[in-house]
Amino acid sequence: MKMEIIPGILAHNLEEYVTRLELAEQSGSAWAQLDIMDGQFVTNISIMPHEIADIPVNLNLEAHLMTYEPERYFSDLVVMGCQRVLLHRECYKTLELTAIALKHAGDYFSEVGLVINPETLVEPYAGLPLHVIMCMGVHPGASGQALVPEVHTQIKAVAVQKLSVPIEVDGGVNEDNIRELQKDGASRFVISSQLYTAPNMHQRFQQFIQLVGGV
Repeated sequence: MKMEIIPGILAHNLEEYVTRLELAEQSGSAWAQLDIMDGQFVTNISIMPHEIADIPVNLNLEAHLMTYEPERYFSDLVVMGCQRVLLHRECYKTLELTAIALKHAGDYFSEVGLVINPETLVEPYAGLPLHVIMCMGVHPGASGQALVPEVHTQIKAVAVQKLSVPIEVDGGVNEDNIRELQKDGASRFVISSQLYTAPNMHQRFQQFIQLVGGV
């Protein structure tokens, strides 16, 4: 799998979103991840898609929907030009209902993905209509958390299924653990605070790329 570093954008207001989007665009990444939180699935609240739908985005965008009933945001995300949407397994009672939700998302987006929290049991995912599985390296809702060690076991449990889709990891990724996460089976790494707090985000992005042997 191609190794990718994806800047994560968690913004609570328009100014913060624009600033982080511009930095992501300047980083050299082909993608950015937008965190959407409505205060229900997680306690935190982010800026919502309808508030930023008219702002042009000059890179590929994936949306991580930390919300119940994520379909509420599909139309606004399409207007934004979002290509990939990521839905949480924990929002659905059964894997069958999850599959239905993923199929519905596929009517709007070119790619759909499944997200699992650190405490969520890894299930057989073969046959699900998805393009990526994302393992949370932290408990969702806030940036800057330390990596939860259980994510290593979780990534390995997904990797052994040999699903032919990338495994993405979001949260807690830094220069000390990214190579280990790569060995576990991850090939996409969503990084927020480790990039945005750097004096030079482009340089920091390139450092992470070099660590995983990406291009």
